[in-house]
Amino acid sequence: MNMMSETAIGIILALIGALINNFGVVLQKRQVNLKAPPKELEKSMKDIYQFLKDPLWVLGILMQTIFYLPFLIIAYDLIKITLLQPISSAGIIFLVLGLVWLVNEKLRGRFEYLGLGILIFGVIIISFGGVVGETTLYGFLSSASSFWIIFAVILASSLLFLIPILKIKKTQLIFLGFLIGNCYAFVSISMQIFTLALMDLNHPLGGWLLAAGILGAIVGTVFGVLAAQEAFKRGQAIYVIPFTQISMNLIPILTGLLVFEQIIMAPFFFWIGVISIVVGASFLARFQ
Repeated sequence: MNMMSETAIGIILALIGALINNFGVVLQKRQVNLKAPPKELEKSMKDIYQFLKDPLWVLGILMQTIFYLPFLIIAYDLIKITLLQPISSAGIIFLVLGLVWLVNEKLRGRFEYLGLGILIFGVIIISFGGVVGETTLYGFLSSASSFWIIFAVILASSLLFLIPILKIKKTQLIFLGFLIGNCYAFVSISMQIFTLALMDLNHPLGGWLLAAGILGAIVGTVFGVLAAQEAFKRGQAIYVIPFTQISMNLIPILTGLLVFEQIIMAPFFFWIGVISIVVGASFLARFQ
């Protein structure tokens, strides 16, 4: 299989995984709306056992947590984190379309339509970026010092974000957005480590790194969900998601270049694509 076909297959698999993941959100939203009118939603969600009896709601949970994983893991192997992260972020396209078609929600203004168009443009143009590089477990281990620097930056910045979150009300949502992005950036990095270890379990550290990747993905997801809940209790998604998109995309891309030995052959197309995806997702924050 040549490099171009690997990239194309990887992008397609990443988009399929994003479709499954976001359609799971749509199914949950649909079933919650059916069982709990908005004024009763808070009370109903406390009685979560009623949703566990709903096959479609459970299917939505499984799509978000299990069913999309095989596509994601293979995509990580084929196109790696530098390209996969922004492609996965563009999965909000499927979330919006699903909510419009199945939940009867509506795009409310020109910014949302513009965001949808910019996102689609970003997904197309980023594929011309030509991200290459044979990422291996040995290569990752040889760049371990760079990984620990990036890990320290994620951890230190996340702790620093807590200061304005706790002390400065005006900037709470901004820094909660950055914190959420940090968490999901760590999930992406952990999944890349997991994939490399899975493909090279014969390596003496393969099993340890596999476990570390799983643990990192779980920890990042848990803290990301908790931070997102705090953010959405304090304000609308439009004030959070733009900042989430910045750190969630930029950190994995830099990690792919500095740690996982990837190279961008056509930076102009790649960065235009990344910026388009971030901007498009930010406009669609109004819809969420």
